[in-house]
Amino acid sequence: MSMNKLRVLDLFCGAGGLSLGFKKAGFQVTGVDILEDAGQTYRLNMKNDGKFIQADLSREIMDGQYDIIIGGPPCKPWSSVNTVKRGKVHRDYELLSRFFDHVEYHLPRIFILENVPPVANDETLSKHIKRLVKLGYSVSGRIIAYSEYGAPTRRRRFILFGTRESDAYVFFDMLSSHLQPAKTVRDAIWKLRDRERGEVADHVWPELRTIPKYMEKYEHGKFGWYILKWDEPAPSFGNVMKTYILHPDALNGNGKPSRVISVKEASLIMGFDTNFIFPENVGLGLKYQMIADAVSPVFSYVAAKTIKQMLF
Repeated sequence: MSMNKLRVLDLFCGAGGLSLGFKKAGFQVTGVDILEDAGQTYRLNMKNDGKFIQADLSREIMDGQYDIIIGGPPCKPWSSVNTVKRGKVHRDYELLSRFFDHVEYHLPRIFILENVPPVANDETLSKHIKRLVKLGYSVSGRIIAYSEYGAPTRRRRFILFGTRESDAYVFFDMLSSHLQPAKTVRDAIWKLRDRERGEVADHVWPELRTIPKYMEKYEHGKFGWYILKWDEPAPSFGNVMKTYILHPDALNGNGKPSRVISVKEASLIMGFDTNFIFPENVGLGLKYQMIADAVSPVFSYVAAKTIKQMLF
């Protein structure tokens, strides 16, 4: 089968972190998400190389023919940052099963699930894996760090790989050949250091006056409150509007006021290309949230290349 006929379905695609990697590797991708703003962002950056469907995946199964299914269901039911409702009581818990419902419906040649590490021990996940093994899939999971593949973030994620083509562990064996040194925050955002707010697309941030109130949190780095360091990869962080991730120059006494990283800086740290942009009508908080929810395109490209090597 030729590359241009391999069709990928990206469930819960958000801004398109997974899709962009598969697009770059030459796959034909369709993304699905409930958010209209995600769709605008997806179309803007995928251009003519991807299709977007706005749909509520808690209610709908996508029709069509797909060779590969990828996706990252919302992670809040298992996220350590979420301290209120976790596990089965969270309204998004059922969306994990909806991913596997699509796999059972389409029976793709390959599937990849991405999520936070605690999902690896979830009983619902185990149930679905057992069902897929009975359907002829080989399934294997591993926790990886995006920084191991050259991204400027140390974010760790659980990757579940399934295939009807070979043994699933082969994917992770081949993936290890793409290991490379992590990029640093300096590598990612130094070029923006002297750029003014708004001088570059998405180089904007909320002008917060309450940062000094949270200095104790920064001293301990608890609950995701970080001051980034130039010569290290960034720690994993969430929505910058909720936990104020400070620019590395925040405390250097250069006369500039302390500030959080910009939307552009956050996207570069996550591994999006410089030319990745958001539609102007999308709010600042939602831009940060879509970045926080995204799979690093650095890793998704490596995963897509590895699948390409397996199939061809």
